[in-house]
Amino acid sequence: MSIDSSWILKKASEVLAETPLCDRCLGRLFARLGHGLSNKDRGASIKLLLAMELHRLAREGPLPDALLKTLAPRLGDPGARVYRLVKGEDPPEAPVCRVCGGVLDSFIERAAERGLKLLRAFDVKRFVVGVKMSGNAAEVEEDVKRRHGLVYGESIRSELRREIGKLIQKLDPSLKADFEDPEATLLVHYPTGELELQVNSLLLAGRYWKRGRLISQAYWPTVGGPKYFSVEEASWGILKLTGGERVVVHAAGREDVDARMLGTGRPLILEVKTPRRRQVPLEELERAANSGGKGVVEFRFDGTARRRDIRLYKEEVAEKKKAYKALIVVEKKITDADMEALENEFRGRLILQRTPRRVLHRRPDIVRRRRVHAVKCRQYGGGVLECLIVAEGGLYVKELVSGDDGRTTPSFAEVLGARAECVELDVISVEGVKLFGSGPSAPHGSR
Repeated sequence: MSIDSSWILKKASEVLAETPLCDRCLGRLFARLGHGLSNKDRGASIKLLLAMELHRLAREGPLPDALLKTLAPRLGDPGARVYRLVKGEDPPEAPVCRVCGGVLDSFIERAAERGLKLLRAFDVKRFVVGVKMSGNAAEVEEDVKRRHGLVYGESIRSELRREIGKLIQKLDPSLKADFEDPEATLLVHYPTGELELQVNSLLLAGRYWKRGRLISQAYWPTVGGPKYFSVEEASWGILKLTGGERVVVHAAGREDVDARMLGTGRPLILEVKTPRRRQVPLEELERAANSGGKGVVEFRFDGTARRRDIRLYKEEVAEKKKAYKALIVVEKKITDADMEALENEFRGRLILQRTPRRVLHRRPDIVRRRRVHAVKCRQYGGGVLECLIVAEGGLYVKELVSGDDGRTTPSFAEVLGARAECVELDVISVEGVKLFGSGPSAPHGSR
């Protein structure tokens, strides 16, 4: 005699006859059947129906003792009641679940409660749960599914991730599971219960202005201290406010140490590593970053960014236009005809640049192709020129002027037929990337 009223009941009875399972672990074998049910509800419902089937079989004829003694104790309270009704005595003690040991419910509750404390400690509102498995629970479960041809189940890892996340949100509705843009990953170790919180960086999208010279973009340490004041160092005030470990500047290109960044400012993403406080108003973050600028570095934040935006940022930099103001000294007197020649020669002109000698120690020796869109010049007398240069990102402007002994062609020096040197350089416009829908922003004083 066998239970075969339905495929589900037949498979469940076969499984339970071989492998004792709790409600959750049984229900998980049929997780993709029945919409809107928890695995615990599925398992409990299946066990209830199996207990009803046992009762039906007992009423319709002799029920094999082996079937009753094996199956009834594994059906929980409904099975125990049938056993008492049929046998007139208590059933044998129910064996523990072979997959989880009967502790999955309590494990989920403890993990959610402790995880919630961790999330709150790091001011996290959007999170995702990860599970790291050890032991043999997953292997036992997969073996059961394989032997019985069960194709509608899910893994214990998937259920743990979902149920712990759901319970955390129930305990604190202000928290949200966010698979697209989480602020942290709560990593749960099963079955030890150890928890880790992997806090994602706080990414602030905006721009910076550099109003002085001899200021680097990144921190430049030496034995005697930093070689230059830097944009990165200027932003360190944000660490005190957020409790972060360090700051990394991701900018749309970079200007030379001796060049200023004026005008529209340079787009950047400021990354604060492992912040303990992240639900901070944008204006407070901006004020904290500006507190260390010494009047020469200023930040403006437009909002937060995502990790993938950094890659987008880097990919789009080379395609964007940048405008420069260059003060140039030429070893001859400049005429109106010279300025006209420069403006005509460099209108939409493709420039071939071999890596400048000054950066060969840190860049590969290759030939780059960059386009100059326009040049406009005015002279200050003698051999002094001020030129506005609009070009594709990644162009070395100083070498465009000097020619770098023929490594850049054409060059201003080549067109003018005389030695030329850029003695001062300012970046005055950097075209925004798609990340910043509002476009270029001016400093506070210019709003």
